Amino acid sequence: MPYWRGRIHPIMHSGMKVSGSYHEQGYAHIEGLIPGEIAEAFLRQLKADLPLLTSKFISHAPIIKRTSIDVYATDYPPMLQFLWGLTPAMRELTGRDLLPTYNYFRLYRKNDICRIHSDREACEHSLSLTLGYSDGQVWPFEVGAEPIAEPGPIEDDFGAAAHTKIAMQPGDAVLYRGVQHRHGRTTPNPNRWSAHMFLHWVDRDGPHAGHAFDLTASPGQAAPPEAIDFDL
Repeated sequence: MPYWRGRIHPIMHSGMKVSGSYHEQGYAHIEGLIPGEIAEAFLRQLKADLPLLTSKFISHAPIIKRTSIDVYATDYPPMLQFLWGLTPAMRELTGRDLLPTYNYFRLYRKNDICRIHSDREACEHSLSLTLGYSDGQVWPFEVGAEPIAEPGPIEDDFGAAAHTKIAMQPGDAVLYRGVQHRHGRTTPNPNRWSAHMFLHWVDRDGPHAGHAFDLTASPGQAAPPEAIDFDL
């Protein structure tokens, strides 16, 4: 598939730095994708808007051995502004004509690990954005060096497979091909909590284009959009 005619590594703002080649490796570290102050402001607003955050949004994903706090954009629509607003930047960083699929927020607890896994088709191009650490302790994201041909089992570690650990500060992100590269966090979380947002896109004309604007995390739940009309 030809690359979209966008710039590969634009200067989105003076504080952003891209390390690694997304096209060659399948992942890249983006330092300062958003200012740390914006990450903190989002967490502050989320906590104010969802006072029952830590009791109402409890989830138990198979990649985590205990519960986490998960909030999807269907539950908190302001979060869509990150997904939609970052789409032009992701188009330029990937060199692809992308459309957004879905995003969600997650709070991990102390000593959590995120088991090694690959993602579903709606996560063709994925972004792991770090928003905050309660104790300021970096919790690295890990991504497999080699692409996979098909999904494998969820595992506690990479075993003998080559992989890279990427340390992120609040506002930093890792851009990765979620379907093709296994990923997770095998080092126990050193913080009382850590806050992250996961955002996903697909190629407009690619094999997974049908997942565009699928705001839910479960496959097969997206409904065809209705025609837009205003009652005037």
